[in-house]
Amino acid sequence: MNGMIFDIQRFSTHDGAGIRTVVFFKGCPLRCAWCENPESQEAGPELLFDPKHCIDCASCLRPEAGGFMHRNAEGRIAPARRAQRALGAAGSAGGGRPAEPAAGLTAEPATGLPALAELCPSLAIRIAGREASAEEIIAEVMKDEAFFRKSGGGVTFSGGEPLAQGALLRELLGAFAERGVDCAVESCLAVGRGALESVLPFKPTWLVDLKHTDEHAFREGTGGDLTLVMANLKLLAETGANMVFRVPVIPGFNDDDASMRGIMEFAADLPRPSGGKPRMDLLPYHDLAAGKYAALGRPYPYPRGLAVSTPRLRRQAEAGRALGLDITIGG
Repeated sequence: MNGMIFDIQRFSTHDGAGIRTVVFFKGCPLRCAWCENPESQEAGPELLFDPKHCIDCASCLRPEAGGFMHRNAEGRIAPARRAQRALGAAGSAGGGRPAEPAAGLTAEPATGLPALAELCPSLAIRIAGREASAEEIIAEVMKDEAFFRKSGGGVTFSGGEPLAQGALLRELLGAFAERGVDCAVESCLAVGRGALESVLPFKPTWLVDLKHTDEHAFREGTGGDLTLVMANLKLLAETGANMVFRVPVIPGFNDDDASMRGIMEFAADLPRPSGGKPRMDLLPYHDLAAGKYAALGRPYPYPRGLAVSTPRLRRQAEAGRALGLDITIGG
């Protein structure tokens, strides 16, 4: 089984127990304004270009580079219109649907992108997204088996949204279960019930996003359907799944007392067949991803330097603990 991933990161200590290797899936049904991995949202490969690293060697303008780059009106090297057209055809318009080409343009396959990145000696060009087989991913992850055994770690599937590539996720969960490797899945849960049910038998740890409990605010901030998320959270709770709630705390979206109280009360009220305190990680907003937006040619939606009030967040965490939640600030 093949799928689309955009990275495999080693030695993570914030994405599950122990030392973990994180496999990042490409494609997400949501469009969160604060997304830390904007290159994960579209389903296909995307070109990231950082002009600060460009040394104007013009290697990317050679014929074998596929015409994805050009010199703009100012004479500077930049992504060409053809590149945007080709990449859009390989990407999605949200929810896994193929993107429509712009009016008057013919969609072209995004071929030649890996070769383009290899031609750039200064790493100004990066391609987010490559096709990989389950066997390739398994072999890459198992290189870290010794670290998993020593630390009680394992592999975490993140994204993007792993459940959007359900067949690949199921194959990987089964393969790692056979090898005795602990698995975790980080998910926004904005998927149909069937997608979630299909992986429940593998019993991974679930790192689940809980962004808001108000349907209007959720749709405004993410473009998604909160009813899907709530139903899937209840399903996980009812089946006794091992869950960690991850709450991105975003100024102006959910950092007010009423929004945080709603999030914490919802989590505290979910059934807990196995008992114990529900764990919740509060993840304060930061703008470290702003450079990725620029490299993708997208505007960053928040002013630089915006921050969450630390005293208020600590007070909210204490209120959550009073509800019976095991809360950590920062994950």
